[in-house]
This record gives sequence, C-alpha cells and structure tokens, in this order.
Amino acid sequence: MKLGAHIAALRKSKGMTQEQLAAAVGVSAPAVSKWETDTSCPDISLLCPIARTLGTNVDKLLQFEEMLSKDELTKRNNEIVETAIKGNLEKAESMLNNLLHTYPSDYELKYNASLTLDMFAMLFPLETSEKINKWKELKKQLLEEIRMAGVSSYWQSTVSKLAGLAIQNGELEQAEQMLKELPEHTSDSSMLWAQLYLKRNEPEKAVEVTQKRLYVLVRKLQLCLISLMNKEMIPGAEQTLEICKVYRQVEEIFKVGGETSEGLFVEAYLRMGNYEEAKNSAVKLINDIMGTAQQPNPLLFYPAIKIEDGQPIATREMKKMMLEGIMKEEFFADYRQDIEFQRAIEKLQQDIQNSN
Repeated sequence: MKLGAHIAALRKSKGMTQEQLAAAVGVSAPAVSKWETDTSCPDISLLCPIARTLGTNVDKLLQFEEMLSKDELTKRNNEIVETAIKGNLEKAESMLNNLLHTYPSDYELKYNASLTLDMFAMLFPLETSEKINKWKELKKQLLEEIRMAGVSSYWQSTVSKLAGLAIQNGELEQAEQMLKELPEHTSDSSMLWAQLYLKRNEPEKAVEVTQKRLYVLVRKLQLCLISLMNKEMIPGAEQTLEICKVYRQVEEIFKVGGETSEGLFVEAYLRMGNYEEAKNSAVKLINDIMGTAQQPNPLLFYPAIKIEDGQPIATREMKKMMLEGIMKEEFFADYRQDIEFQRAIEKLQQDIQNSN
C-alpha cells in the first residue's frame, strides 16, 4: 500500500476527517488531501506527529520491513523471472536491482538474487560479454556479503558457490582456501524435517521436503555423471559412452534433466569416431530441444515439483545459441550436407522465427 493510501486507511479507522487530522498536526486540509492522493508527501518533521495522531509509530506508518517475508520474496522473484522469460531483460534487471536497494540487509534476498543472475545467464547466453561479466561480478559481490555476514542458513552453499567462481576465474589458491572452510562431511537435515512433520501429523509437509530433496539429489547425480565424461578424468571413449547410457537411464526414470541427454551422446560418439551415430544424436537433439518440457516423475515429485504445462525445453535465446554453434563448429561441417540434418536445422530456424 502506498503511503497516501495507508494514511487514509489509518485516519478512517480512527473515525477522523481530513480536516481533523490537518488541525491535529498543524497543516491545511488540502495538504492532507494531497498526501492521501500521493500528490505530495508529508514533511519529514511531520511523520512523528502524524503517527501519534493516528495511534501508530513511524515504522508502521511507513510500513517499514527490514526484510521480505518468504511469500513476498517468492512472489517478487517469480515476477522478475517471468519478466525475463517474456524477453524484457532490461526491466527484469531493473526490478532485481531496485529490490536489492530497497532491502539491503535481506540476505535471503541476496542469495535468491544470485540464483536469478544465473538464470539470466542461462536464458540470455548471447548477451554481450560486458553484461555477462557484470552479472558475474554482482553475483560474486552478493555471495561475499552473505559469507562475511556469516548467515548460517546460506553460508555453506555460498562458500561452495564462491569456490566455484574462483575456480572458473583461475584463482586456485583462493578456491582452495574456501574449500578448506567447508566441513568434510555434511549431514542432510531433510530426513529429520520429514520425521518432525510426521510427528506433528503433517504428512503433506513431510512429502514436500522429501520430494524437493530428492529432486536436488537427482540433479547433483546428473552433474556428477557429466563431470565423469570429462576426457581429462575418463579418457576412454567406450567408458564415456557407458556413462551416457547411465545418464539417459536416470533421465528416463526420474524424468529430470531437460531431455537433453542426446547432446552427451553426440560428444561420446565423436570421441569414438562414430560420425554417423553422432549425426543421428545431433538430429534427435535438435528435434528434442524444440519440444515442451516433461513433468518430473509424478510418483516421486508431485506435488512438490511441477512444471507449467506447455513450457518449452529451451528458450529462444538457447535455441539461437545452439543454431549458431551448429553453423560455426567444424565437426558439424560434413553433417550440414546431410538431408536429414538439413531438415532438422530448417525446423529449428523456423521454430526460432515463430517464437518472435
């Protein structure tokens, strides 16, 4: 509620007229009218008299909140994400920055903002390097502020993220120091929460916390499998292909992963020198990425994890990035002469145009 509307609501709840409020604080009735219509704001010296007259204090009069409630934070985050997904990145950035400036000591907001910046980078991979670096710097700044504040609920994941950023930037000594700050063995409290909810006779909450944790663990498992495919870790092409098959099995069982396992098979087959299979996987990947995202296995994840019906697997920006990569990468050069591959590219180009 805006200040003017709030003053009006408080005045009416006290059964006062604008004239009575004006007389009480020593201003004219038109002045009060301007406050209540947000044409002007009260002078700062009048805030205490107004608050006393209306039976409140200045914090409540100004609707001061040190931090956002969880519901309000979720609502604001969703608004920012939806604005970005609709293609209005500049407005989404402005909304995020305004929120951070409005609640500078809200560390839960800072942590969520760091995740939103990751989302910007994922949705808009073709942005300028200057803008992407700006997002990285802001993310690092927000995480450092959380780390220095020692916010227990986010400290461990924050230090992990900062270590990851340091590794990406080649700051290996700094990354090592941060990793040493983390405990070697960590316990998962999710099962304890589930037990607590069951003791309270709240099985729906026990299901929710367990399903959310399972989803996170499945995603971590998939990331571990992708890491194992790094040729510096496991150079054998046959082993890499077997890991791809395991990844696909995980994706099929849990219905988690974005149906993009074919991209892993492209790389595995290329390592093996099996260019025909690599082409087939590339064609399938192009066709898959134009589809809609599937719901995670409902038996395991519903109702805690839901995907909006009709949500595309990839944004327009991600599809454009894939198309540009296909047209530039050398190992796709021979495939571009293949009729099946050409048709897939044409479908992707048309799909991108239709999403304008």
